[in-house]
Amino acid sequence: MQAQVNGRPARRPLPIAIGWLVLALAAVAAPPARADEFTRTTHYSIRMFSFGTLTIDTRIGDVTVEGWDYPRLEVDAEKLVRAGSKRRADVLYDKIGIRLRGQDKKITLTTLLPARRVWRPFRGESKLTVNYTIRMPYDANLIVRCVDGDVTVHGLTKQIFLRVNYGDVEVELPDVYRLRSLKAHTALGYVESDLRGVEQDSAGLERTISFVNGNGDQDVFVSVHMGGVFIYTDE
Repeated sequence: MQAQVNGRPARRPLPIAIGWLVLALAAVAAPPARADEFTRTTHYSIRMFSFGTLTIDTRIGDVTVEGWDYPRLEVDAEKLVRAGSKRRADVLYDKIGIRLRGQDKKITLTTLLPARRVWRPFRGESKLTVNYTIRMPYDANLIVRCVDGDVTVHGLTKQIFLRVNYGDVEVELPDVYRLRSLKAHTALGYVESDLRGVEQDSAGLERTISFVNGNGDQDVFVSVHMGGVFIYTDE
């Protein structure tokens, strides 16, 4: 029998109502139950010089960047889609665009996905992903803006600027003595570092590590809204 207050049915407790709302949003955002994963990888290669800058702007997917000794940028872009059949997957591949512009000193890499609908902001979002594996000159600059994904950077000795909304960031510094400044922050998550003088291993709200050295020439800035940051050296 339903409880009554002043002759009227009692309201459902607020936590239960919130629970139903979360379940409804999850149902909208979730991929079809019978969907399988399909992948297609495309390779890009372009000339890139030392001290040039690569800017990456992507929405969903992981980004892995490694520094090397060659004056070229090599990109493997893996499109991952979730569909009920290969025929449907081929249609979804075409909804993902990859735009690589510029060369030498200034290069931009952008993921192009369908615009979000106001009335269905999560509809189809989880079906389309692009994962990048990148090699670039070790003494070039890197800027990454990623909405949802993990970012891993190895072997770069110049400027690194990473901004991630949801995901984990891992940065390996080949030469800590070249580091001029470091600031790594997460609004909700963890920050870990094994760098001498800035060792830290903590989790919670508004976690930050910072370091300044006037003799270095590399600046590293990492900002994560929700997720973890791990800064370390291979020394």
